[in-house]
Amino acid sequence: MDIVTIGGLIFAWACVLVSIVLEGAPLGGFVKGPPALLVFGGTLGATLIGMSKKEIKTLGAKTRKAFSNKEPKYKELIDTLVGFATVSRRDGVLALENSIESINDEFLKKGLQLVVDGVDTDRLRHTLETDMASLKAWYKEGQEFYKQMGGFSPTLGIIGTVLGLIAMLAELENAEAMGPAIASAFIATMYGISAANLVYLPIGNKLKTVETKDLHEKKIILEGLMCIQDGVSPRMVEQTLLSFLYPEVPKGMEQAEVKA
Repeated sequence: MDIVTIGGLIFAWACVLVSIVLEGAPLGGFVKGPPALLVFGGTLGATLIGMSKKEIKTLGAKTRKAFSNKEPKYKELIDTLVGFATVSRRDGVLALENSIESINDEFLKKGLQLVVDGVDTDRLRHTLETDMASLKAWYKEGQEFYKQMGGFSPTLGIIGTVLGLIAMLAELENAEAMGPAIASAFIATMYGISAANLVYLPIGNKLKTVETKDLHEKKIILEGLMCIQDGVSPRMVEQTLLSFLYPEVPKGMEQAEVKA
């Protein structure tokens, strides 16, 4: 599990709870079954309306991606591709066939098989870029799901508040109950806004981050395989792929900071 994602969610909700305590309000007063059912259940139902059965089945896998601690190991990947380039340069492209079965990454495995099979450069790039586009669309579905949840949730919260106020107005003769009834009505709005901004939208943003890293890894693989197919020297392959690594401090930034 990704401790950053989990820690962020826990910290955000802890701040909400501490704020409630500091305000002197009882925590039990914020736990209401009907508003929770309307906001959380209604939000999920409204979002599922626009989805297909296939998309719903993959929601679990997409959500797990947001909580996964699998960081791309770019340097190790580059070393692997440079090793393939060395074998290809020394023994020929067909010698790489012995390495295919030991590869765990399906994208790399497929690409290397295409190289061994002698697929031309344009076809290799087109095939792998199509796979990357499909992967991007897969991530996009997950991001849209949580984005829509984040959009519906506050609206359902307002609906819950309106329903609570309607129920309150039906009991106007009981003046003593007006205050608690009004406070209870706004619980639904709090649920809707909190869930949207502290759960749904952050998870959607995290999926975007994971997608960016995953696709960047695929770009390194694609470029490496293209270099191997073109017979580029291992040293040049390494230099080309190292340019894909994110620098800790962008070039020129240090000088800019000094000038500032």
